[in-house]
Amino acid sequence: MINLDSKSVASRMKQKRLELRLTQVEVSIHCQISSRYYASIENGKNSPSLETLASIAEALGCTLHFLLNDRVDDMEKRVEIERERLNQLFKNIPKEKQNLVEGLITQAARLRTLLDDNWRDILENGEYEKFKQSENQVAYDRRRPIVENYDNRDKTYQLIIKQLTELLPESVKPDKKSKLLGRNK
Repeated sequence: MINLDSKSVASRMKQKRLELRLTQVEVSIHCQISSRYYASIENGKNSPSLETLASIAEALGCTLHFLLNDRVDDMEKRVEIERERLNQLFKNIPKEKQNLVEGLITQAARLRTLLDDNWRDILENGEYEKFKQSENQVAYDRRRPIVENYDNRDKTYQLIIKQLTELLPESVKPDKKSKLLGRNK
């Protein structure tokens, strides 16, 4: 799911739709989504999948990059802030391991940023959604796919942080008791 925090994606969608003199219904038909869902995306109340957003971009005759431009810049800034934080935390890793560390830190920073966005979406929209496979079925609670996504990213993030921690010299590693209590050795 794409988190539309700043609503810039939504405003770009509306801007392009109005330029083309299309209704929300016309765009939603082209994208094969309900007009109500499209309206909620355009109003910044719903977060579409990347696939849905790509379909909307196609319907509006623009690129996905055009719709996401502000969001991409915002994400890159947040990733850079997190990368700097992690570089500071793991600055004592020996020089000969720095090439390995650089890639791990970049990946961890990206994951942490995505995790934060996923968590906001889960808080706003919940862990479960009503789901039914056909009109004749009774809707049931289903775990939202973003929750699975969050869990998988979190496991990967924790593995990377563990790898980075293991690269620290023994004299710098916090012991388990100190770590739990939030104090350094």
